Amino acid sequence: MTYQSAYRSTYRRHRYRHRRRNSHYGVLVALILVVIIAVPVAFHVVKGISSAIFGGDRNQLVYQIDNTRAFSDGRTVDLSGAAPYRDTNGNVFVSAQSLCDNLGLELSWEDSSKTAVITARKDTLRAQVDSKTIQFNDESRTISAAPVIKDGTTYVPVRDICQAFSWQVGELDANMGDLVVVSQSKKELDDERLGKIADEALAELGPSEQQLASDSVLMRTGSDKLQYQGDVLQMKEDGSHRGLPVVEQDGVQYVPLDAAMNALGGTATFDGDNEWTVSFNGLESTVRDNGKTKVDGKRVRGDDISAYTDSDSGRFYVSAPLFAALLNKTYTALDDGSFVFAVTSLDGFDSQKAYLSGQTNGLTQAVGGDIPDADVYIALTFDDGPTGAIDGYPNGLTAYLLDGLKERGAHATFFMVGNRVNMFSSTLPRLVSEGHELGNHTMTHPMQHLTGLSKDGIRQEITSATSTIQEKAGQAPTVLRPVGGGVNSDVKAVAKELGLPIINWSVDTQDWKNRNKQSVHDAIMSASDGSVVLMHDLYPTSVEGALSAIDDLQKKTDKTYAFVTVSELAAIKGITLEPGVVYNGLTEKVAQQIEDGTYKPTEFT
Repeated sequence: MTYQSAYRSTYRRHRYRHRRRNSHYGVLVALILVVIIAVPVAFHVVKGISSAIFGGDRNQLVYQIDNTRAFSDGRTVDLSGAAPYRDTNGNVFVSAQSLCDNLGLELSWEDSSKTAVITARKDTLRAQVDSKTIQFNDESRTISAAPVIKDGTTYVPVRDICQAFSWQVGELDANMGDLVVVSQSKKELDDERLGKIADEALAELGPSEQQLASDSVLMRTGSDKLQYQGDVLQMKEDGSHRGLPVVEQDGVQYVPLDAAMNALGGTATFDGDNEWTVSFNGLESTVRDNGKTKVDGKRVRGDDISAYTDSDSGRFYVSAPLFAALLNKTYTALDDGSFVFAVTSLDGFDSQKAYLSGQTNGLTQAVGGDIPDADVYIALTFDDGPTGAIDGYPNGLTAYLLDGLKERGAHATFFMVGNRVNMFSSTLPRLVSEGHELGNHTMTHPMQHLTGLSKDGIRQEITSATSTIQEKAGQAPTVLRPVGGGVNSDVKAVAKELGLPIINWSVDTQDWKNRNKQSVHDAIMSASDGSVVLMHDLYPTSVEGALSAIDDLQKKTDKTYAFVTVSELAAIKGITLEPGVVYNGLTEKVAQQIEDGTYKPTEFT
């Protein structure tokens, strides 16, 4: 054999073996790819078969009442704002779209008949809005509640729909999270399984609104109120008529410890040296004046655990996170300076935070610090001023009234006419600096009243007076009294637009008519707690009568009296003055009516 022939033969054998080796590699790679693809497929097939046979948790959906998120197969899902709810009969409604999207169903809509058509494989359900009859395949069935449309979303009674498809539905009450569990599994939703599902879902969805309402504590910076178990309570110390507000220092909110515990039914006792002993719901704690805290003997650590003693009042304040530890709760900041102490942090639970932020209306601003404690609070109001120098009052009648109020520690509200402010403006800086309230009584005091003007005319009268008062006083008026107290829908609408509550009166001295000091005196003496008294600082008899009545009421020994501005009186009574709303007296009865939704003021035309 020649060299060339031998080489070719060797080369052929070598190339053949190389091809065979490459062939083996190709088969091996192909087998690996088959395994990679087949294993997950097989896993899902087996999982599906086992779920069908043994009843796994595949295709499970958990709703929470009033929550815009749900829990499905281990993750949270967004319901696009369509939160489930209960009707007055206890039926749970969910959006048809969310039910179908999360359970793999098809949904179509027949607009002409307002019918939702839900298809699951071979089964079809037709549910018509406002009808208690559904069509399931060829069978008509009666359901407990008719589908409805709310805010453009179609809602269906979830239990009836699921029962039609032979799915299981379980409910947990508000104390267990207010959950509705829908499962396409054949496995029974017994108590043990429901409890496990609830634990998983609540970790992602958070506590229910009812849980929060019954067990959380709401507070707000600047307010001396807190909300607990649905009640608005004032934070005040024993024997005091006035509350103590939450304050803020360096971005941290501080709670008045003794007053807050008093409102919650707990106790906070000072040892006279440097330590407070706190008791709340069986939890015993100690807090030192440097903020070092122990709860049930264990040291509390964390951010912003601090405390301080106010140097002026001697009152002890603890930071909100520290106060949370004393309640065995967690602190979460909300909107507008409000915050909550709840069983868990609500950060990330936007529905719950939005719900609680909407519950803070009752946490009204605390009254200023220079108002004395009293049994009876009265708001004295003066219209038509200011008044300058007249016979016997060379420095001005309004200035004389301000001197008298200052001597007696009394505040008042002055409803001023813009034209007179231009004439006698020297007293306005005193009104502000001495704690009185500025009120708007129109620019020209139109004798046909505001009710005789167009909306544009009403607006012009009010805005002109506001601009004039603000120019002279450096501060805008906060309340409105229409001429003669006259209101109609236009007056109220413009006042609402301009952000001004309408303050009329509950005690009319008729000083403009009688021009009698004793008559004014007697009318004020008849005033009760929460009264708003009408007078005019145009007449010496009104001013002298008011000052003499203050003297006589402050001499009484059976009750103590304080004279405050309208807004101070509202704050004391827990009333939020709403723009465009008419108020007469500001009593506890009025506060209750507002809370109950039954408030109907007396309105003059």
